[in-house]
Amino acid sequence: MELEAPVVEADPARSRGGGGDEDTLQTALLPCPNCDVQLVHKLAQLLLPGLAAACVDSTLRNPSSSLAVQLRAELVRYITDRSSSPPELPTEAGDDPLPDHDDPAEALAAFLDDFASSKRSIVVSISGWLPYLGGDDGRDDRIDDLVQEMEATRFWPIDRREAVARDLLRSLDAVSTGGAGSKFRCRDELETEEKLADHVANRCRFRPVRCRNLLQGCTAEVSACRAEEHDAACAFKIILCEQGCGASVGRRQMDRHCVTACPMKLANCPFYLLGCESAFPACNLGSHCQQFVRTHVRLLLDRNQITTMADRQELDLEERLATLEKCDSHGTLLKALDVRALTSALAALEKKMSAQDVGS
Repeated sequence: MELEAPVVEADPARSRGGGGDEDTLQTALLPCPNCDVQLVHKLAQLLLPGLAAACVDSTLRNPSSSLAVQLRAELVRYITDRSSSPPELPTEAGDDPLPDHDDPAEALAAFLDDFASSKRSIVVSISGWLPYLGGDDGRDDRIDDLVQEMEATRFWPIDRREAVARDLLRSLDAVSTGGAGSKFRCRDELETEEKLADHVANRCRFRPVRCRNLLQGCTAEVSACRAEEHDAACAFKIILCEQGCGASVGRRQMDRHCVTACPMKLANCPFYLLGCESAFPACNLGSHCQQFVRTHVRLLLDRNQITTMADRQELDLEERLATLEKCDSHGTLLKALDVRALTSALAALEKKMSAQDVGS
């Protein structure tokens, strides 16, 4: 379908904090418009799939542009009415629990489901189960396709949906707190435009601020009162290596660092296949090989890795090890960090010892 350009549905009076008799008596006070930024965005993201579901459920054909425009306006009015009313208790024990106004996302999801259900005709309800429509899977596919089309044509842009979400938060906040408190938005009111502007930009705890990790690539915008919470979980924040190597790594790259570049990553001994089952931080490889050089040499000799001397089996192993260490004046055994290097060092020492025996 060819979707029309969006229209503004948010009630201007509500966007300024009310419009009722009480507000009329307080015309001198200007309400702060700030709301929880992240929550507003979360609610706005729910609106488009909710509208698409209502469009799909209202007709067997592809939803027309005029239908989408009509349902969009009806949806905004429906959300406004539902959010302004206190939650009712279930009439019977078996009734489904009603949405919790203290959880705006849960409340909005329930409102959207109820709105879509109210638009579902009998024909659509029956046909939705027919195999040729694909049942619930076919419905979900049609909803996803319509959401993508609406996003591509900017039928209901995110800023317009956020305006509706802010109105929803104001209503839920007023209903759930009885006019007191400030769970989701700022309830301060200022006397002049100048004071309001200063409060909105510099003092309000719900004022939008950029993530402090902007230079590292985070473009998130959050309310000032949520900045610390966001920073504690921000994927772009530079933090010290979790394994204690001392490197500073982005949180989102930490897992990869810990198993690849981190010198403190756990490593098996290079002589593992010969029988050394030690595991240690990779940076300790050198000290491990020096500390257990006798063990590694013994493992090589026991596995007959070195066979250049026919009388090796006849000699006492410890004596043989002592002889090799005495002959190793340059510490080549201590420098060998893998099987190949140690094998080569032993072969060189065997050759050197053989030459000394011939010379004597």
